[in-house]
Amino acid sequence: MLFDYVAPGVQAGRMAMVWSQFPLQPLASGVLTPLSHSVLAELAGRSWYAHYDRLGFSPTPRSRVVRRHKGRAYFNLSLSAQLEAEQAGVEPPMLQVNQQQQHLAAWEKPGFLAGFKFGRAQKKIDEALAEYGSRLTAITERSHLWYIKTHEVRWSQAEVLQIMEEIEPIGSESMAAYLAARAGLERLYAQLVNDMEGQLTTAHALLLINNALCDIQGLVESAIAEGLLQVAEALREPEHLAWLKAGNFADWRGSLPGKQAQDRMAEFMAAFGHRAMHEGEMAQPRWQEDPGMVMRGLLTHIEHPRKHPNKLPSSGNLQKLLDSLSPQARKQGPQLVQKLRDLHKLQSGALHALAYIWGGTRRWALAAAKEAMVDGRVLAADDIFYFELEEVKQMMTGEWNVSSRDEIHATAVARRAQHAAWQTENAPEILLGDQEGRVTHHGLPGVAGHAVGPLRRWGTTKKNGCSGAIVGAEALDSGYALALPLADGFVAAGGTPLDPFVVAARAWHHPVIVNLGQTYDDLIEGAHTTLDATPESVHVTQ
Repeated sequence: MLFDYVAPGVQAGRMAMVWSQFPLQPLASGVLTPLSHSVLAELAGRSWYAHYDRLGFSPTPRSRVVRRHKGRAYFNLSLSAQLEAEQAGVEPPMLQVNQQQQHLAAWEKPGFLAGFKFGRAQKKIDEALAEYGSRLTAITERSHLWYIKTHEVRWSQAEVLQIMEEIEPIGSESMAAYLAARAGLERLYAQLVNDMEGQLTTAHALLLINNALCDIQGLVESAIAEGLLQVAEALREPEHLAWLKAGNFADWRGSLPGKQAQDRMAEFMAAFGHRAMHEGEMAQPRWQEDPGMVMRGLLTHIEHPRKHPNKLPSSGNLQKLLDSLSPQARKQGPQLVQKLRDLHKLQSGALHALAYIWGGTRRWALAAAKEAMVDGRVLAADDIFYFELEEVKQMMTGEWNVSSRDEIHATAVARRAQHAAWQTENAPEILLGDQEGRVTHHGLPGVAGHAVGPLRRWGTTKKNGCSGAIVGAEALDSGYALALPLADGFVAAGGTPLDPFVVAARAWHHPVIVNLGQTYDDLIEGAHTTLDATPESVHVTQ
C-alpha cells in the first residue's frame, strides 16, 4: 500500500470499483487523444481477457478494463484483484481510503483444503510470468517486424484495411506481458512491505527495496542512455559540434558529417527510433520522425561531458533489506528480490515491444488520414487522432463516408476543443466508482541519494539544458532515458517507484522522487533545487 487516498462520499467498508492512473502512466500518461485512448483500451481489454483465460480463471468477456476520465486513462484494479482472490486465493491489496484500510476486493483467507487448490492456481500465475519472460524476445521481434511492415507498405486502400485488422492481435501479446509484469511487481512490493518489522514509513520501506536493486541490468531505458553515449563518442569533431548547433536535423542521414557518425546514429535509430516521450500518445512523433530531442541530448553531452557513475554492487543494500524482514520472511527474501529483477526487465522489455505497436499504428493512422483527405472528410492529417479506432475503421470501410463530411468536421473541432480544455484540468489519481479520490501522501523515492541543481522541465522547452540539472516531468516515462547520462536527479508530479524509468535511474545512481503532486506544480523553473531521499526524509526544496 503506497498511497493514502481521500474520496469524499465513499463509505468505509463499501469498496466501489477502483480505477487508477498509476499502472498505465508508463504506457500513456496525461491527456490522450481519442485514437490513442481507444487503442490502449482495446489492447488492454483483449490482453487482460487472454491472460486470465490462459490461466483458466474464467474471466468475463468484454470486461471494461480501461476507462477515460478528464481525458486520462484509468485501469480497473478491482477486476484482477477479485478474479485472483476467487480463483487463486490471492489476498487482494489493501487500500487506505478516508483513513480506513480495506481490501481492494472481497476475500476470505482460504482453509487447509482450499489452500492446496489455490496453491496450484497461484503456481499458474508464476508460470505465466516466467513464460512471458521466456517469450519476450519472440514477442518483441514480432512487433518489430510488424512495425517494419508498416514502413514498407505502399498504403493502398487494401493495405490500409489489412494493417487496420492487425493492430489488436499483434499488439495484445506485448500488452499482456506488460500488464502481467506490472501486477506481479505490485504484489511483490506489497508482500515485502508487509513482511517488514518495525514502524517503518512507506518511504523508508521503499528505499530498502529499491536500494537492493541499485545494480539492476538489462533494462531498455539503460540501453537507450548507453546508446546515446556511444553516438556521442562518434561526434567529437568540431564539424559535428557545428552541425548539432545548426539545429537542422530533418535530413540527418544526408547532412551529418562523416560515415562513422552516420553509422552510429543509424544504429541508434534502428534500435530506438520508434521510441518517444509520451509515446502512448500516437499524435506524438517518434524519434525517427523528429530526432530533435536525441540531437539536443548529444549536443549537451558533448559540450558538458559527464562521468558515467560507477556501478555499485547491491549486496550490502540487499542485506539491509533482509535484516528488516521478519524472521519467517527473511529466508525467501533473496528469491523475492530476484523475482523483482526479472519482472522489472519484463516490464521494460514489454514497453519496448509495445512502442513498436504505437509507432506502427501511428503510421497507419496517418495513412488513413491521407486516404480520408482525398475527398475532404479529414481536413488535416492530425485530425485523425481525434477519432476513436472504430470510427477510423468506419471511415476506411466507407461506413462513415463523404455524405457525413460536415458531421466528421464538427466532431474533430469539438474534440480538439475538449482535448485542450482537459489539458488545463487537474485529474484525480484514482476513481472509486464515479467518485474522485486523491493521494494524500506525496514524495515517493526511487533510490536513496542527494542531488542539487537547477530545475529543468523537459516538457516545456525545446532545449535540453539539463547537464547537472534536476529534470522534472508530469510523469517520467521511458523517453526520459535520454537524460540519464546528463541530469543529476529527477522529480515528477505523478508516477511510482515501480515505473521502468525510475528503476533505470537506480542503476545510474540518480535520486528520483515521484508523486509530488501539487508540490511539483509549485516548483520554479530554473530555480536552485535540492533533492533528498533518505530513510529519515524524502523532500524537494528550492
